[in-house]
Amino acid sequence: MMKRIVALTLLVLMLFTLVSCQEAGTPEGTVNVAIENAKFNLYVPEATWLSTASSGISGARVYSGEDFSNVNVTVYYPEEMLTAADYWEKKCLQEYAAYYKEFKVLEEKCGDTTLGGLDAKRYVFEGKLEGDVTYRFMQVMTVKDTLVYVFTYTAKAELYDSHLTDVEAMVANFTFR
Repeated sequence: MMKRIVALTLLVLMLFTLVSCQEAGTPEGTVNVAIENAKFNLYVPEATWLSTASSGISGARVYSGEDFSNVNVTVYYPEEMLTAADYWEKKCLQEYAAYYKEFKVLEEKCGDTTLGGLDAKRYVFEGKLEGDVTYRFMQVMTVKDTLVYVFTYTAKAELYDSHLTDVEAMVANFTFR
């Protein structure tokens, strides 16, 4: 009987240890894929997305050999103080139009949102990178302490909607440290 009590106590302690290993504030079923020195947390579904943080990128990609959909967060240090809308207009829009073939902004999918509790802008656009493959992108941008934070979701246009629920949860759960 005493062995059972000791075994049960050890089992309970192990479970508490495993549960306490998850970072406080981490949404259930997710993992933080932000690199160690990032000033934010990016939570992705643990079962379906694979972290790219080991390569020095705060992001993740879908667990699939055929689907290369991915998310990442980049931080820009503009030379002048910019709003998210200014950054899009002055920096992104011209660069993307020059880089992507058949570039187009899907205006009906763009608008105001939040990222990490701050006012943000969402932009959705399409373009071709290689051959006849059309990619769709969502970027959510905000400014914190003069830095521009850009959350980017990239997928082949035909796969874009299949991950949108996950991606919207990632944006909703994004926090600053």
